[in-house]
Amino acid sequence: MNVYLQRYLGLDERREYQEPAGLPTLRTLEKDYILFLLDVTARNRAEVSRILDISRSTLYHKIQRYDLDEHV
Repeated sequence: MNVYLQRYLGLDERREYQEPAGLPTLRTLEKDYILFLLDVTARNRAEVSRILDISRSTLYHKIQRYDLDEHV
């Protein structure tokens, strides 16, 4: 989570804030975070849904909504 947040908050290694080029939408953050979690969990959907505290069916719906099927 820390690496993910550093990327979007524009933090450098010293934790100093740098103005981001453009702030992402909540939809973009959610999509990208799901992709990030799928990557770090080796595509383990059960683990991703546990981390997000959502049901697996909700995760499947989000995967379909964001057209992430080819990444899973």
